[in-house]
Amino acid sequence: MDKERKNIGLAMLLIFSSLLVCLDRIFWQSNPDILINDKVNLQQSLLQIYHASTLIGIDIFAIALGFLLQGNEDKSWSSAIKYWIYTIFVGTLGLIILTLFSREFSIVDLYNMLFPFIRNTYGILSGIVLGALTLPLFNKGIRKYTKIIELSLLLVIIAPTIFNKDIFGFANGTVFGYTLVNLGFYGNHIKSKLSVKKVVTRIILLLLTNIIVVSLMPEFSKAVHNDLSTAGRFTNSASALLILLAFYVVLLVSKIKVNVKNGYVDFIIYTAWALLVISNNQTLLNKLIEYNHKTAQSVTRWILAKDIKEILWLMLIVILSNFVILGICKLTGISQKISSFYDIKADEKLSQFFYRITNGIKSWLKAHRVYLATITWGYFLAIFSFLMMNTKWTVEPNVDVKYNIFTYTIGVRQAMVLVNTIIFLLFLKFIFSLTNRYWFSTIVASLLWIIWVVANRIKIGIRNEPILPSELSMIKAWRSLLGMVDG
Repeated sequence: MDKERKNIGLAMLLIFSSLLVCLDRIFWQSNPDILINDKVNLQQSLLQIYHASTLIGIDIFAIALGFLLQGNEDKSWSSAIKYWIYTIFVGTLGLIILTLFSREFSIVDLYNMLFPFIRNTYGILSGIVLGALTLPLFNKGIRKYTKIIELSLLLVIIAPTIFNKDIFGFANGTVFGYTLVNLGFYGNHIKSKLSVKKVVTRIILLLLTNIIVVSLMPEFSKAVHNDLSTAGRFTNSASALLILLAFYVVLLVSKIKVNVKNGYVDFIIYTAWALLVISNNQTLLNKLIEYNHKTAQSVTRWILAKDIKEILWLMLIVILSNFVILGICKLTGISQKISSFYDIKADEKLSQFFYRITNGIKSWLKAHRVYLATITWGYFLAIFSFLMMNTKWTVEPNVDVKYNIFTYTIGVRQAMVLVNTIIFLLFLKFIFSLTNRYWFSTIVASLLWIIWVVANRIKIGIRNEPILPSELSMIKAWRSLLGMVDG
């Protein structure tokens, strides 16, 4: 494939699959009345088939993106970094907009958006990013260890389906995303060995097999268990039958030689990626589901119509937003800077690439050691503030769990520590923008932070509550307080 052009068919498949994922996340959580069916009949079989047709979306997305990334191995690292930055930006922006409109805020959602990897917010997307980072190693290994890689992929795909529905519970997880994107790498590697006729034949066989197995599982479940407990055994995205069907569908589309400029395809990829980020925002999904329940009750066709309409509107908003976001990235040169540093140069060996990246990171750390020291200091103050807020050496968040205060702060509450660090750094940056004096800004920000912590500690000792909750509640009730003063 010409590295200046990409397959538009695969890009459009990404959009289609991301829409399926959105529909799957919204529709099935809305509890439509079609789910109120514990009988083995045609409706139950059609329900399982329809559900499987939306679940395959995430499989198609990850595998198709693997095909596209494989075609541009030299840009795999820069693509991974851009995707991850874009993920954090879109997630945080979406949370801010949602908070402004709903006037409801959850600190847990903020943690999920700012620290998606450690919070496992986007398991599939995390796996895809990790896969992109290891793509050069995959390409190097596939030439020497083809059979081992084939066997490993086959084992990981089939094992969860043998004994029970997703026995390892890895559907929608990081390992699952990593496996699927590597399956895409492998597919792009072997696509020239398979004719269109063979691919189409396998698609037809897998499609029929999926329909038969998925539709008959309720009957088998009723016969064996006398209930529908295993009716959806193959109705999940980790089903080997669905994964293989998605693989060959992507393989077929990749053989359609309609290539366009990278810029157009990249725009489509970012649009599809944003839709997946949004579909993982459970707060947004809950708002849509709540609205649909109020307006459509539980009538299946009404909910489905509303879901499709909302998803199309969502896609339009994402497309318009992408023009602005990607335009700003192009004007500021952020994208170009990432590419110039992380792209593998022509005729550059893999060992040379890693050596250059390592040296580049060392040079950057040395050049920015003052900023790194500031971040470390902010992190220390954040931990200090947490320790000061406790009157004992142990913490009991509930009756069943007891933590050492240091374990609780650095482990369980790590996300809040990081958020406090960011708040301190933003506060320091604000003072620095006013004074343009680094040490003065650092000292003032640190003193004010320590004073605030000490004040909170004193109040906790007196009234067993920090300053913020009670004082903020008084601010909200200022009208009532003034009325009491006026008498």
